[in-house]
Amino acid sequence: MNELQAATVGDFFAQMGRVLADRPDVVVVDLSRVAFCDFDGVAALVGAYRRARQLGTRLVLAGAQGRCAHILHRTGLDQILRPVPARAEAAAAIPA
Repeated sequence: MNELQAATVGDFFAQMGRVLADRPDVVVVDLSRVAFCDFDGVAALVGAYRRARQLGTRLVLAGAQGRCAHILHRTGLDQILRPVPARAEAAAAIPA
């Protein structure tokens, strides 16, 4: 998915629903290929974060860059969701 916006959040929620159905300890959302994220995308990330918390799952954002990283910063979500720079760092967040 190259964009996380109104037209794509439905797919994002469907994927998150399938992943969260198994109630994993940690879910890594790889944003490294997301070139554009608008406020609908931000709302989708917040929704995924809330749903994960309800299920006792830790949501980790990885690889946000460019405009996507910028909007996470502008909205303050980088302070709440604490994205990591790359998937390698996200792997460290997964308990052994």
